[in-house]
Amino acid sequence: MRQSYLKQLLFLLIISTIACNNNNEPPSEKKASINVETGFVKQNDIREYLTFNGVTQYQKKENIRANVTGYISRMNYKIGDGIKLGQIFATVRTKEQDALKDAVKIDSSLSKFISPIVIKSNVTGIITALNVSNNDYVAEGDLLAILVQPKSLVVQVNVPFEYEDYVAIGTLCEVILQNEETFIATITGELPTIDVTAQSQMFLISLPEKQLPENLNVQVRIVYKEALNALTIPKTALQTNELLTDYWVMKVVKDSLAIKQKVKPLLRTDSLVQIEAGDLKVNDVIITVGAYQMQDSTFVSNANK
Repeated sequence: MRQSYLKQLLFLLIISTIACNNNNEPPSEKKASINVETGFVKQNDIREYLTFNGVTQYQKKENIRANVTGYISRMNYKIGDGIKLGQIFATVRTKEQDALKDAVKIDSSLSKFISPIVIKSNVTGIITALNVSNNDYVAEGDLLAILVQPKSLVVQVNVPFEYEDYVAIGTLCEVILQNEETFIATITGELPTIDVTAQSQMFLISLPEKQLPENLNVQVRIVYKEALNALTIPKTALQTNELLTDYWVMKVVKDSLAIKQKVKPLLRTDSLVQIEAGDLKVNDVIITVGAYQMQDSTFVSNANK
């Protein structure tokens, strides 16, 4: 009897233990958050540019030529030297003058005919080519030197004809040099012809105050489209599918939850993208780094903090 009682008690104890174990819920697993970097939706002025290649050229060049046949008796210039309007470039002595040297000893009145003949510069400029030196023989009309006038410096820009509506005389532009120096200039001229092969038209940008070498390659940027006070996001925040048909960002809400937010991109720069006004607003937090292939409603932690 006693043994039967003990068996029943043991059986009830086992059943009770099993029931208690079944009622215990398994411990919940805490999801690990993904570390990301974030930025903000902001308002900015945004512009897209057309960029063209240009080259510097001097429009006005002047040749210095010999005005008589003879020998260069004095010429003290070198390439790169400047010369002013009316300044003596060189002097020339002729064979006839050499022959008169003995006659002057007999008749001193002939001395006025043996002075070297002067060659002067007709413009103020810089010598870019020099073809003679002292004691060289020259014939009348020979090219002695080439001058350029610094204030005639222009940038020649070839613009494809498809962009004719965006480039005209008076258009503001930005000139970018190879050392990354930039300055603002204005289109000042255009040539009324089209290059047959490239189908481009040449425009001119006058730079009278700039000291730049000729044949320098530069870039010219002109505003193509612009939007003022546009809603913008960092370019790194924008994501898209393989077909480039859907665009979205990952918006952070409640400090730790990333949700997928569809957007429509408009203008773009190297760092910003304009988006169409929608569910996003200024100062919304969006993920800029770490959102690639992230699923909607993912827990994140902000590395910026």
